[in-house]
Amino acid sequence: MITPDAALACAEYRTSTYSTATGDCVMVGHAGGWVGIQDSKQHPRVTLPVPGSRFAVLVSLVRADRVGA
Repeated sequence: MITPDAALACAEYRTSTYSTATGDCVMVGHAGGWVGIQDSKQHPRVTLPVPGSRFAVLVSLVRADRVGA
């Protein structure tokens, strides 16, 4: 089984369509069944790995403002 770090090392990250003019935003990439989440302002970038099957659940909770609830 491939580790999240190994899978996401080759991922192409994209910035959110809601990013600011300076590009400060959340970045998301996917590879090998994993989704990586990064902060564009953080250097070096740290990746939060999320199983691809759970990413849609995370997004729906964020949209509903229910993270941490």
